[in-house]
Amino acid sequence: MPGLPCRPTALNLHPMLLGHMKAPHWPASEEALANARDFLMTLKDRHVVVAPHPSVDGLAAGALMLRALQAMGARVKAQVPAKGEHALSPTFQQRLRAAQPDAWVVLEMSSDAMDDSVAPPGLPTLIVAPQAAPAGKAGTTVLSARGLEPAVSCSLLTYALVSPCVVPGPLEWLAVLGTVADQGVDAPIPFLKDALRRAGRTAVTESVALLNAARKSSRYAAPLALGVLLRAGSATDITRGNVPGVDTLHDCRLEVQREVLRCSKTPPRIASPVALLLFSSEAQVHPQVAVRWAQRLPEHIIIAANAGYLPGRVDFAVRSRTPMELGGLPFNATGGSLSREDFLRFAAGLGFKGLRDIDVERRGAFPG
Repeated sequence: MPGLPCRPTALNLHPMLLGHMKAPHWPASEEALANARDFLMTLKDRHVVVAPHPSVDGLAAGALMLRALQAMGARVKAQVPAKGEHALSPTFQQRLRAAQPDAWVVLEMSSDAMDDSVAPPGLPTLIVAPQAAPAGKAGTTVLSARGLEPAVSCSLLTYALVSPCVVPGPLEWLAVLGTVADQGVDAPIPFLKDALRRAGRTAVTESVALLNAARKSSRYAAPLALGVLLRAGSATDITRGNVPGVDTLHDCRLEVQREVLRCSKTPPRIASPVALLLFSSEAQVHPQVAVRWAQRLPEHIIIAANAGYLPGRVDFAVRSRTPMELGGLPFNATGGSLSREDFLRFAAGLGFKGLRDIDVERRGAFPG
């Protein structure tokens, strides 16, 4: 795909594309976009590592960034965090240093802790994250949509950034895919309805389901999902299986569906107003299990705790049908990951006395 100079006027050639400026500050300020584009323009012929979040939104943003940097003449490599990793994970940082890049582009690695502290000293870094804090470290550029309405997905923010650097029309479907995955088909994004029609609503929603399963599956096929996005020219290419890797995505989806059904059969332990479900699965199914039980027990706070997702840890999702408090904090949906010892203390503090190490052992595919 031929590249274009990174100039804001390129967007004006396609005024109805997704995310076309509704206001001068949205989906980011022109100054912030210009600064990020200036950073990209320095990367020609340089070795750049692109690190996307493994969510569908993050992977779509990664595909957009990789295609744009390739069009601009950079030597790019994708580095998707492994299962349970994030930008600050020591193992991830070790692999980053081993790659010896000239620059690093981080895409929505962790909204809660995303700031320029993720940048290794001396490594020029661009962070594209809707909820990121402003840059404070020399050599780090941050593109954020913090505090803006309507909320901006990472893929849409990335699309707005790179559109002047490429031919934006053929890449619009990636921003649509990521935005739908992040916010749903009814998100109040300018021109989303038209863009979704162009991309094919059914193909987009089906592709989102397949790609999402890749990350949740026990095989953790997020890198493969990124490869599918890079090879596809549309969401229809994915749903029709026109590119390699789609069969694996279907296998991942079937596995996740089976695991959700299996783990949802776990009998709850009740310490009113909390219902605790303890099970073990190598798939990331605790959020779906929590949602299911929140429908069954609408008066309870549901904690779906998975002792099998990561070795030595208990990953859990907390859901409630109505706003409630846990530990003095209001929520409808939250979650976390604790060591087995810390989770047992956490559960005891909620009233679940007598839980033992055996209750939070990793048991592979077998229910808890």
